[in-house]
Amino acid sequence: MLLGVWLVASTAAQAAIFERPVDIEDADDLESMYERQELSTEDYEALRELLEEGVDLNSADRDALYELPGLNWADVDAIIAYRQQKGRIENPVELVAAKALTEEQLLEITPFIRLDPAPDRVALSGKYRFATAYTVGDNVPLPTLGFLNLKGPYDLSGGVAFTTTRLSPGTPRFDPLHVDALQVDGRMYRFELPRYYLQWKAGQRRVVVGSYFIGFAERVTLDNSRHRAPTGIYLSNDFRRDIALKRTCQVSVTGATTDVDNLPCSGDVDNLYVTPDFDWREPFRGAAASVEKIDLGAHRRLSLYGFVSYQSRSLYQYKIYNRETCDDPSVRDEHGETTPNCKAPPVFLAQHDPLAPDAKVIFATLPNLYNELIGGGHVTFDANERLRLGVTAYGAANFFYGAPLKLDFQDWAATPYGGPFGAVGIDGKFTAGHFDFYLEGARSFDSTGKGGGFAVLQRTEFDYRKHSVELALRYYDNTYDNPYARPISAPDQVEGLRARNELGARLTYQGRFGDWNFTSRADGWVLPYADPKQGPAGMANLYFTTALELRRWPVFEPAVWGEMRNRNLASSVHGTCASGTIIYVENGDVFACSGDLYRATASLTLRPLGRRLNVIMQGSLTWKDDVRYKTDFRRDVRAFIELRSQVNDTLSLRLKSRYLNEDIVDNTYLEQSLWSFFEVGAALHRALKVTARYDLYAFLDKRAATLTRKPNPEHRLYLNLQGSF
Repeated sequence: MLLGVWLVASTAAQAAIFERPVDIEDADDLESMYERQELSTEDYEALRELLEEGVDLNSADRDALYELPGLNWADVDAIIAYRQQKGRIENPVELVAAKALTEEQLLEITPFIRLDPAPDRVALSGKYRFATAYTVGDNVPLPTLGFLNLKGPYDLSGGVAFTTTRLSPGTPRFDPLHVDALQVDGRMYRFELPRYYLQWKAGQRRVVVGSYFIGFAERVTLDNSRHRAPTGIYLSNDFRRDIALKRTCQVSVTGATTDVDNLPCSGDVDNLYVTPDFDWREPFRGAAASVEKIDLGAHRRLSLYGFVSYQSRSLYQYKIYNRETCDDPSVRDEHGETTPNCKAPPVFLAQHDPLAPDAKVIFATLPNLYNELIGGGHVTFDANERLRLGVTAYGAANFFYGAPLKLDFQDWAATPYGGPFGAVGIDGKFTAGHFDFYLEGARSFDSTGKGGGFAVLQRTEFDYRKHSVELALRYYDNTYDNPYARPISAPDQVEGLRARNELGARLTYQGRFGDWNFTSRADGWVLPYADPKQGPAGMANLYFTTALELRRWPVFEPAVWGEMRNRNLASSVHGTCASGTIIYVENGDVFACSGDLYRATASLTLRPLGRRLNVIMQGSLTWKDDVRYKTDFRRDVRAFIELRSQVNDTLSLRLKSRYLNEDIVDNTYLEQSLWSFFEVGAALHRALKVTARYDLYAFLDKRAATLTRKPNPEHRLYLNLQGSF
C-alpha cells in the first residue's frame, strides 16, 4: 500500500530521516527539542555534533551534505552541480534562486551549514566560546569552559579547549594502607585540556595531530564520533552542560569516631547539591591522516585513512576487578551476582590524619585510570559512481595504573577484559535508481577467551519525491565485543554494549501528504542467544514511534506523536519490574519482564508575530510498568510551555517552564518538579554573542531525599560568550 502512495506522490523528497522535523535556529532550540522528548538520544547527538561542526557548502562531499536534515540525494546532487557550475557559493540563498533547494529546506539546514572563506582571501579566522555557571549555595568555585579554533594560512588550522573540574577525585593509585585497594586524593579545582589539535588540510590531503574522532561506513567496525554516516576524521568541541545538579558527598565513612563534625560529609555538606562540571566525550589523542578520492581513471577513486592514539581514559569505579584475586569476572553466583573475589576493589580517600576513620569513595568516575593504545585504518575504493567498497581494521590494548594491583575490566564494562582487542570489517554501497543499499560486516577479536564474534548490518534507503524510507536489518552475535561499534541497535545493553546479541529490523518512514508531515519508526528485535541480563533466547521486543504534524498555516502548527516500548512481547504481567529491566528469581532462573511503556504527546506551535513571538505548548502522558503497581501502569505527566522572541537583529528572549510528575498517584515515590528559566541573548557583533540565563528548579515531591536536599528550590545562573572572526 505504501509503495502505491510513493509512486503517485509528486514533489521532492526529504531523506535525512529524524524522529521529528528539525526546526531550529541554534543549539538552545535543539536542546529544547531533546528536553521535550521530540528526539531520541541518537538523533540528538548526531544533530548536536552536526550543529557544532557545520557542513561547508563549498567543500563538503556528497556523503557529508546528505547528513543535513531534510535533503535527499537529488537535493545533494543539485547543490554539487550548482557549485561546480558557479565555482563557489557565496550565499546559501543562491541555492533557492537556482531551484536547487526550496525555501523550507534552506531554513531547515541553515543552522547546520557554513561557508568557509576562500583560502586566498583571509590569513586568519576563527571562533571561540567561553561559558560558566553558578548555583546559589555552591561551596566550590565556578565551573568554566572555553575553546578557541583558528584557521590560518598554508592550509593550517588548530584549536584548544579547556575546562575546569571541581567534583572529580584525583588520579587513582595503589593504597599502601589497605589490601587490594586504590587510593585517591579528594576533590579539588583542576585545569583540564580535553581538546587540542593542529591540522594541515590541503585539498583531499589531511593530517591531524592531537585530539580527534574518527569513524566509517555503518559504524559496525569503528566509530567514536556521533555522525550517522561517518566518513573519516572529525574535530569537535561537543561539550555539554548537565541540567541536574550533582551531590557533593560521594564518600562512605567506616570505623568509630567521636569527631563527627569533621567527617568528609558532615554538617552542611551532607545532601548538598552544586553546579556540575561541564561534560565531554574522551576523543582519540595522537595522529590521524587521510588522502581522499585519489583518481585512478574511469571514475575509479581510492581513499586511504590511518590513525594511532594513546589516550588517558576515565572509568566508573565499579567496572574494574583485580586479576590477582579473580580468574574470570563473568562467573556469577546462584543469584546472578558477581562473586566476592571478583568485585571492584575499594577506593579510599587519602587523608592527612592517620587516625581518621576510613573514607570510601562511592559511585565515582575515576579520572586517568588507564591508558589506551589504539591504531588502525580504512581503505575506500569507488569502483564507479554507483559502487563503493571499503575495509576497516583496528587493534587496541590498555594499561592500568594502580600497580601492584593487576586491574582489568569487569565483564559488564564496554571494553573487553583480558588484554588486547580489535575488529576488522568490510563495507559497501550500491545505488540503483531511487534505492541505495549499504552493507557492513565485521569480526571482533578479544582476549576474554570467547574468541570474538560477528556483526552484520544491511541498510536500504528509498527516496521518491516527498517520501523516504529506510530499512535496516542487523545481526550481532553474543560474543561481538567491540566497544568502538556504534551501529543501529536497540537501546538495551549486554555487558556495556548495545550492538550485541541482537537480530532485528528497523523501518523508518518520513513523508509529506499535502500539508501533513508524517514520520514513523518501528524497531523489532529478538535475542538470538539466552543472556542472564536480557532474557531467554527468542525473546521478542518492539519499539514504535509515530508523529503527525500539520504545516498548513505559518502561524499555527499542531502536532501529535506517540511512543510504545514493549520488552518481551510474550509477557504482559504488571508489577514484576520496572520498564525495560530484567530481574533474577530465587532459583537462579531469569524472568524477562514485559517492561511496557506507552506515551501520548500533543504539541502546538503558535507564531502570531512571526519571529517576534513563538509559543510552543506541549503535554504528554506516559503509562509505564513499575514494581509498585501490580495490576496497572504507573502514570507520568509532563507539560511544557516555551516563548521565544527575536526582538530585533541583536536581541533574543526565551522563557520556558516545565512541569514533571513521574507518579501522579504517589507524591513520595519519584520526582515531581517545576523548572523554569529566562534567557537573554545579545548578538552584539559577529565577533560577540552573549547569552545569560536564570533557572529556577523546584522539587515539589515529598521524598525523604527531597526534604533534606539543599538547595531547594535551586537558583541557577549561566553565562555564555561566543563569536567568530
